[in-house]
Amino acid sequence: MKTTVRLIFAITMLMMIGCGQSKKEKETTAKDVKEELQDVVDVSKEYSSELVDDLDAGINSIRESINEKMDKAIAGYEALGDEMKDKYNDRMKDIENQKKELEDKIEEYNQAATERKEVLKKEVETLKTALEKSIETFEKEMSK
Repeated sequence: MKTTVRLIFAITMLMMIGCGQSKKEKETTAKDVKEELQDVVDVSKEYSSELVDDLDAGINSIRESINEKMDKAIAGYEALGDEMKDKYNDRMKDIENQKKELEDKIEEYNQAATERKEVLKKEVETLKTALEKSIETFEKEMSK
C-alpha cells in the first residue's frame, strides 16, 4: 500500500512539473507528458523490483536460520534415549507444526503481490520468533 501511494505521489508530482513549466518556448504536449510518465513508470518498476528483492532476501535469511536451528534441535532429540524421546515426542511434534506454519506463511509470501509482501514478512518474522523461542525452550528442557 505504501509503495502504491508513493508511486501515485511521484507520478502526480512529475505531471505537475511537466505541465507547469512556463519557460519552455513551446507548449507542453501530450507526447511530452507521456514521455515523462513513462520515465516515472520505469523508475517505479525499478524501485518495486529492488524492494521485492530486499524482502525476498530477508525471507530467505529467515528460512536458512530456522532450518539450522531445527536441524540442531532434531539432532539433540535423536541423540536422546528411547525413554526421553517418548517424554519429548509431543513437544517435538509441536515444534514441527510451528515450522510447518512458518513454511506455509513463507509460501503465501512467495505468491503474494508486492504490496502484501511487507505485511506477510512481518507475520513471518513473528512466527520465526515464536518458533525460535520454542526451540530454545525445547533444547533447555532436553539438556536437563
